[in-house]
Amino acid sequence: MKNNIRFDLSDYLIHFFRDVDLQGKNYIHFPEHCGFNNLAHSDYLDARFLLRCAIRHCKISASWSFRGAVRTIYGESPAVCFTDMPVSAFVKTSVDRLGMGENIGLYALLLPKADMFNVGARPVIYGLDGFGSILPSGYDGGKRIINSSLLPLNEQYRYVTYVPGSIDWTHEREWRWPFRGEMDDYEAEIKEDGRHSDFENTPGLELEYVNLKGAGVIVPNNHDVNHILNDLLTLIDRNILSRNSFTFIISTENLSSYTDIVDPASLSDYINQNLLDLDKFFNFPGPVVDKFGHDVGNIISSELAKYLPSCSSHSQEFGRAWVWLLDNKSDLTRALLEYGIVEVSKEGRYLLDLGYRVLNNLNLSQQEEFARIVAKELNRKYGVLCSYFSVLNSESYDDIPSYAGYHDEAHEFFNSTLRVD
Repeated sequence: MKNNIRFDLSDYLIHFFRDVDLQGKNYIHFPEHCGFNNLAHSDYLDARFLLRCAIRHCKISASWSFRGAVRTIYGESPAVCFTDMPVSAFVKTSVDRLGMGENIGLYALLLPKADMFNVGARPVIYGLDGFGSILPSGYDGGKRIINSSLLPLNEQYRYVTYVPGSIDWTHEREWRWPFRGEMDDYEAEIKEDGRHSDFENTPGLELEYVNLKGAGVIVPNNHDVNHILNDLLTLIDRNILSRNSFTFIISTENLSSYTDIVDPASLSDYINQNLLDLDKFFNFPGPVVDKFGHDVGNIISSELAKYLPSCSSHSQEFGRAWVWLLDNKSDLTRALLEYGIVEVSKEGRYLLDLGYRVLNNLNLSQQEEFARIVAKELNRKYGVLCSYFSVLNSESYDDIPSYAGYHDEAHEFFNSTLRVD
């Protein structure tokens, strides 16, 4: 019989994001490039920016959790840190500590504890039997390796110092997941350049391999919800996550008090009130999908017939252009995606294929001009924000962009830091 239906226990591990100053003592190693849709305008990275980066790359970065330039994680494995405090306690603690000026965040991922245990996450170890043993200080910034007679090397990532009345982090109820992968190239980049190149080679927990079911996201503001939904829907459309990987988004702005979700049944009810209705983005009847597809095909053909006699560019630039649909939740985008003429790039652009007639008859600048014409017509007919996107000397939309016709960073496609240096 289960005996864990208590208000002080939780079925989730919480990974929260805090504001980080890359030039401060409690810095992190953040990649120089994390996509053309994630724009770090400052060395001060806010928690919202970091949460969206993690979701978009489907990866939580592992680190040594530097404090004052000293590694707080022992052993040879950087780790991802979590807390298993109840959601209500996390909300109250975050609000209280933020009010005292402490660096904690209300932007967080809630990952089912059972799923995380299955991929290697474990509760930390507070204190060792060898009490009073001298442990490496780490003041040189290097690894801190504990004598294996006290703790096996592969378990040292779990150790947290505990000295009653002096050093006590037990209130954090911490869990950690160790990164066991290759670190040589990553560390060589850091040593040579002070930063590593991109998110792809960042050590971390890749969520697409966790087999998540029923995970959630916490944000402090209602206006964040649509932005997070945009990011999650993009991962589903790219077949990286399933529809049941993340099933809810909680905005704490809607909570009158943390006490509303103290009881497990109350928390379950609140989560159910904030479930994502993803089915509405996928269950379009076949005739509806076909009509959107045929109508858009007719628009492309009609506009092309009018455009070809008048186009005059003599540029010989090779490449490819697409119409960029900026609302991934619109009926137009969803139907064309199902119809098979819209594809999603790794950065989350929903790109309408203009067809072989355009590619065969027009150079790149002409394709761009024609894509603008089609985008304008789609906007007129369907009221959906559209632009264009192109790649030079390639036919792959995942190569370096040549030009994108939309740059408003307030749009949910973009993820920008709040500060600008």
